[in-house]
Amino acid sequence: MTPDWLLQATEGSETGELVRATDWSRTVLGPPEDWPPALRAAVVMCFGTRFPVLVTWGPELTMIYNDGYRLLAADKHPAAMGAPTAVVWSEIWDDIAPIFREVLDTGRPSWQVDQLLMMHRSGFLEEAFFSYSYSALRDERGAVAGVLDIAYETTESVVDRRRLEFVTGLAATLADLGGGVDELAGAVVTALEDSADIRSGGVYLWAGDESPEQIGVTRAPLPLTVTRDVLGSVARTLAAVRIGSCLVAPLAGTRDARAAGVVVLEGSPRRPFDAGHSRFLDLVAVTIGTALTSTLRHTREVHELRVVSDALQQAMLPDLPDVPGLEARYRPADRSLAVGGDWYDVVELRDGRLALVVGDCVGHGLRSAAVMGQLRAAARAIVLEDGDAAGTLAALDRFAETLPGAECTTVFCAVLDPAAGRLSYSSAGHLPPLLRRADGGSAWLDQAGGAPLAVHRGPRPRASRDVGAGDTLVLFTDGLVERRGESLSAGLARLERTVGELEAQGRLSLDELLTRMLPGGAADDVAALVHRVAH
Repeated sequence: MTPDWLLQATEGSETGELVRATDWSRTVLGPPEDWPPALRAAVVMCFGTRFPVLVTWGPELTMIYNDGYRLLAADKHPAAMGAPTAVVWSEIWDDIAPIFREVLDTGRPSWQVDQLLMMHRSGFLEEAFFSYSYSALRDERGAVAGVLDIAYETTESVVDRRRLEFVTGLAATLADLGGGVDELAGAVVTALEDSADIRSGGVYLWAGDESPEQIGVTRAPLPLTVTRDVLGSVARTLAAVRIGSCLVAPLAGTRDARAAGVVVLEGSPRRPFDAGHSRFLDLVAVTIGTALTSTLRHTREVHELRVVSDALQQAMLPDLPDVPGLEARYRPADRSLAVGGDWYDVVELRDGRLALVVGDCVGHGLRSAAVMGQLRAAARAIVLEDGDAAGTLAALDRFAETLPGAECTTVFCAVLDPAAGRLSYSSAGHLPPLLRRADGGSAWLDQAGGAPLAVHRGPRPRASRDVGAGDTLVLFTDGLVERRGESLSAGLARLERTVGELEAQGRLSLDELLTRMLPGGAADDVAALVHRVAH
């Protein structure tokens, strides 16, 4: 029979019913009436509290536990009652055995906070966290014969805190990232790889009506149940769907009629896919969707503005005359609209001469482009009438004084007489062009320098050079040679060297020159003009 003190201690307990219905106490630990006082007191205390308590006793650390601990044991109950601890908790025995051993050997209590233990207690290998203390239980001789475990599962609080920190960090990372969609998607992939609550994730964008392009995936392949038909349906209906532990959500804002793509998130298999897990995936999807849709919307708006600005810039830049060996390009600064203040012009004069002009207004944007357009038109009209480089700049000085925003504009003007083999030029504060000789030599056209427009005082200086068949002129604005943290002379030397190398390779074209000079893209607007004097 079970003694009265044990019946009283276990009264009203579901595990107590098990105590009365089985003979584990006699077959494993002997008759309860013969138990040592320490074990008897521990069992009375165990069943007298609703806090999770485990009593282990004897060489095999035989388990006795109350209702609170029964919930922690989950589907290991009732087989765990009266069984050896090492058998019941075999999957975590390597983690907890050293702690048991220390208490048994020293008699000193232990204390663990939020310890991760991978338990197989609910039909799968489950991530769980516990705060607990092991205390020594002594027999009648004072020797440590058992361990009292007072435990509290902290899994929910640890996981909730971890998920909140992840979403907060993800939102901050995406908000601080100033790149494009691909860069954001890359940051999403990197972040998802660090999440213990997401097994895999994918971001899909639509390249066309029926062509979802996967631009990011993490860890493991997405479930086969997430087909392209599912992706398309979510994108069309803007309604998220759940397939098992997987969430498929649209990338769309509240005002979007159609999603730009979808995000697919699969929950961790080491946590039950409960309401908390589902809400976490929802929050991650919203965070990703907000960042990506905002960037996509901005990208579309910038593209539309760039189309308009490209058209405006091209309207402001002239068509080149049909002259052999002549090339000109305008390249806006990367990540900016194409409208700017840099320009070029080539004007055929009545006597067969050719006027070459490059200029650079201060600033960027529509205001600068508007000033540029007026200066270019004025320079064309003046050089057609005057036919002289220095005279053209002098007249532009007077015009610039009447045009707000034109002050400090730099201009280089040259007039080439192919028949005479002569080039005359004048500069209003502009960088000198490069003259590359047919024989491999080179020179800078820097002998007629003056201050920028509306700043210079007195007559404009003029200079001239002999030019021959096969010589090449390279006119440009400062964006081609200037680099942050580098002297201007270094940039000019790089241009001279690059032109020489391309000339030696027989590949001197303006497009190739821009590619070589701007390998990382243009940090500033660039206008450039190359003319190889005909044979």
